Amino acid sequence: MSDILELIKSRRNVTQFLPKFVSWENISRVLDAGRHAPSCGNIQNWKFIVVLKPELKQEIAAACYDQYEIAQAFVLIAVCAEPEKAERYYGEKGKKFYTVQNCAAAVQTMLLEAQSLGLSTRWIGAFDEEKVNGLLGIPAEVEVHALVALGYAKDIPPKPPKYPLETLIYFGAWRAKIADPAKYLNDIATILARKAHAATEMVHKGKELVTQKAKELVKK
Repeated sequence: MSDILELIKSRRNVTQFLPKFVSWENISRVLDAGRHAPSCGNIQNWKFIVVLKPELKQEIAAACYDQYEIAQAFVLIAVCAEPEKAERYYGEKGKKFYTVQNCAAAVQTMLLEAQSLGLSTRWIGAFDEEKVNGLLGIPAEVEVHALVALGYAKDIPPKPPKYPLETLIYFGAWRAKIADPAKYLNDIATILARKAHAATEMVHKGKELVTQKAKELVKK
């Protein structure tokens, strides 16, 4: 099993797919990953529509503001929400806020499972909801929150730039920084590793100095 952080780092939002077969076993594993995502109160207010027919994929691609390249993916998965189910337990915030979080968590787990299987994905959030609803026969009380294109990549996009971790972290309050997080968190392993590295550097420098002195003496 691959390290989860490596899967996260290596995943890409693919632009072009190969018209290549994906087994139902792999598709079902990706869907099962979505099923096991966290949700508010474990209400699991999502449904997944699997689209395999080429002509329907083409129509959906058109409804995604002419992103026709996604029709080449072997399958499109519509991640649908049942907001009324969340509203029943959590009111307006459940309907408009928790439901979005639930579906986003389901999408992310599906993307990572696909990556672990050697498949590629594209998370699609730009689409005409009314057109997609009509194409998939979705009732008014259900919302499509995302589409996932799943298949094999024609090419893998380069890694996009990411902000350095230290620019994203505050401690205890907004914009609160500390000079040494490892020391603050009493991360003994990191502190000892630093000291060991510093000691090793000193030894190397000492060796270099002795070697240089020896060479100078030989010249004299």
